[in-house]
Amino acid sequence: MRILEMMGQMLARITKLRASGLYGEALAMVIDAQEKLFGRPASEFASVAVADQLRLLRLDESRAVAQGKCLAYASTLKEAGLVYQAQGNESMAASAFELALYVTLTIAVEPDASIDELRPQIAQLLGALPPDQIHAPIRELLDRIQF
Repeated sequence: MRILEMMGQMLARITKLRASGLYGEALAMVIDAQEKLFGRPASEFASVAVADQLRLLRLDESRAVAQGKCLAYASTLKEAGLVYQAQGNESMAASAFELALYVTLTIAVEPDASIDELRPQIAQLLGALPPDQIHAPIRELLDRIQF
């Protein structure tokens, strides 16, 4: 659980940096947080498929910690999206929000997931995406949780 506590602290700092307009520093901390989550440099996970990224996050972890790591990853992606949005880079923002939504929904469809706790995050991410940016895999996951 220590990694999840550290992620909470890092996400709070990322949010503060973003709110202060320190976008470069916020993005650098997003990458740092993701490297800590994955336990490896970004070059080793950033270019692999999302399913493989999630597999890496779950490797040798209890179910609860694995879900927490995946949700922390989604939170770092959301924060990156908010930074890109503040910078006026809507394309990068939408990509980050879409990936954050996909990761969150992947956890939401698991049998022991607390969907009620995830609904606000899902709604926020959906609201940040243009409707035409919601692709079939996300629509399928939304259908599975009847969102």
